[in-house]
Amino acid sequence: MDLHARSTARRGSRLAQVARVLVVEDEPNNLELALRIVRHAGHEATVATDGYAALELAREHRPQLILLDLQLPKLDGWTVVRRLRKEPWAKDVPIVAISASASPGDESKAIEAGCTEFLSKPYYPATLRDVLNRYLVAA
Repeated sequence: MDLHARSTARRGSRLAQVARVLVVEDEPNNLELALRIVRHAGHEATVATDGYAALELAREHRPQLILLDLQLPKLDGWTVVRRLRKEPWAKDVPIVAISASASPGDESKAIEAGCTEFLSKPYYPATLRDVLNRYLVAA
């Protein structure tokens, strides 16, 4: 295999491993942290900062994973996840709820609404990397 073919093959396998992640977060510092982690892991990140934008971008980009803050302006995360779960393409997409409110009631409410997992803020970067590894298996 010549150098060009090897380079193309490597790029092709790398591209096959890139996932689309929708990061829904309205707090700038939390958003920046999540984006750094997602992009450092080699994935493509799309950003929404309110619930309506989250729905629109999810429908447009069809992400393989959604990281969803529950306390959002305009439309809360619980409503976003309920609406997404009604759409056939999104039924099996992992949606990880992320919230500063870490009471057992909020975690249960998020899971009942359709979230796959609950992550409380603040979280360690390694915790979010573990979430990415759990749901975004390399192709």
